[in-house]
Amino acid sequence: MTTAETATATTAGTTEPTWNRTRLEKFERFDREGWAARSATYDSGFARLTAGVHPVLLDRAGVVAGTRTLEVGCGSGRLSAAALARGAEVVATDAVPGMVEVAVNALPHAEVRLAALPDLPFVDGEFDAVVGAFVINHVPEPPAAVAELVRVTRPGGRVVLSCWDSAELNRAQSVFFDAAAEAGAATPVELPAGSPFQAHAGAEGFARLLRDAGLEDVAVEPVSWTHRVAPDQWWHDILAGTVLTSALVRGQDPATVRRIRAAYDRLVAQYAVSDDGVSEYAVGDNGVGDMGVGDNGVGDNGVGDDRDGATVELPVAALVATGVRPDAVAAADTTASR
Repeated sequence: MTTAETATATTAGTTEPTWNRTRLEKFERFDREGWAARSATYDSGFARLTAGVHPVLLDRAGVVAGTRTLEVGCGSGRLSAAALARGAEVVATDAVPGMVEVAVNALPHAEVRLAALPDLPFVDGEFDAVVGAFVINHVPEPPAAVAELVRVTRPGGRVVLSCWDSAELNRAQSVFFDAAAEAGAATPVELPAGSPFQAHAGAEGFARLLRDAGLEDVAVEPVSWTHRVAPDQWWHDILAGTVLTSALVRGQDPATVRRIRAAYDRLVAQYAVSDDGVSEYAVGDNGVGDMGVGDNGVGDNGVGDDRDGATVELPVAALVATGVRPDAVAAADTTASR
């Protein structure tokens, strides 16, 4: 769950939950099952957006030729592919079998393994660098997860993670939650009430999470970029390549989905540009367009008419946290979320 998703998930009246074992297991099951269903469609859409942070992650981790690098939560393998392009020795892991299958096919020169935090099948200090792009916000127990990353990093090696920044800055995603709120969408009963990562969101919380795991020289920096895409394609990419956001939209009745789409069309219009940077997006009479409507008004692909070739440039914002493993690491207290 992103920071933007977390912020907007509370608009229907939910509050930050107490994370007992039952809630943690429900969160993990929802997340794993959601990504399993999107293993085949994630890479061609939403993964293109997340790749915007990859160069910074690899730079901060010091990944160069010969660096023994571990990626956790590799998804379809784009970050590992970028590390391989630098000449690194790469091991990639993911907790979802379908994602591992995709990554195996995408990364013939890397070792790809099925593994879930906080239990990695590696010896202490095995890697020079450990990286994770938007995975820490998906694990049920972030402190235990970071402690495990520290364990498998050699002394002097770096752990570098990213999470999403605030909804206000991360408009590529939060525009959907604003549209859902405007449409009066209710939170589907299957959605978790927030995320365990909420307690660590923001620069200070993110830094504290790494320091509490024993890392030194911890730094958190904002990273921003824009995602250029056709509005209808982005509607499709979100529905086919995210878990919570897709469930929020697909969990509505057809009339509510149409209201969400109409609100989305209007909200996203302000980010439209042509090739020369001139705004060109225009919403039709109903603001919905041809969505390939299915039983609930979403359809199998959610792709419409591309609004006469319009393109939007959507702001994306993340936080990147870096820490160095010292020669000796005290046992981290990972019980806070249990």
